[in-house]
Amino acid sequence: MTFLLLRPQAKCQASAQAFSYAGLSAVACGLIDTVVDDDAIGQLPTKIAGLHSHDGEKIYVIVTSTVAAEQCVLMKNQWPQNVCFFAVGASTGNILQKAGLAVTVPKEARTEGLLALPQLTQVVNQSIIIMKGFGGRELLRDVLINRGAKVAEWEVYKRVKLDSPVFTQDWRTKQIRCIIATSGEVIQAAFEYFEASWLQTVNWIVVSQRTADIASQLGVTQIDVSRDASDQALIQCAQQWVTRARHSSEY
Repeated sequence: MTFLLLRPQAKCQASAQAFSYAGLSAVACGLIDTVVDDDAIGQLPTKIAGLHSHDGEKIYVIVTSTVAAEQCVLMKNQWPQNVCFFAVGASTGNILQKAGLAVTVPKEARTEGLLALPQLTQVVNQSIIIMKGFGGRELLRDVLINRGAKVAEWEVYKRVKLDSPVFTQDWRTKQIRCIIATSGEVIQAAFEYFEASWLQTVNWIVVSQRTADIASQLGVTQIDVSRDASDQALIQCAQQWVTRARHSSEY
């Protein structure tokens, strides 16, 4: 019983190892990669310098990925003292913390977890910057605007579909009983790379109701939703799925 784990390429090896340590057989597959946008990065010093005029006003910076966190760290001496960082998950938060930047991380490593934080609930007239890739995170932006925040999106990297999938090991479709996908982009990419008729017959684990909706619209019918996109949460959900599958096969 093997899982096919669909993640951005940079995280595949670490996730495959985490599943192996947990006693689960998993092949990680990179379908997309993240590429820093040089033009956007070149504008960051000017944008950060502009924040120094907000004396006495707290500025919230939401960092949505490890790639964005790395760019924050490169500029760490330029950020003003009145900036408060938020990270979407532990991996992103750890990068900021190791660089000496104070950061708040939600228990749920996804947009919904951020939006549940008390600091991001009452945000009327609050200045919030979302550091992100081009496209995506519309829910985060829209909810914060609806709550009265002044939101700016700083897009610093692009998601690029790979010419062909990159796997951590060889595999065959008949080995795979369940596919795990950590974003809507990788779900859509999977339907471009693999046969839809096969993808629609296996079980899926996704990381939010939004990604479940994307999979459902593409014809997937057997979907479980993990509490978030961290390896720990995905492994726990996968273990629960294995227990259920073994139980059902006994009857």
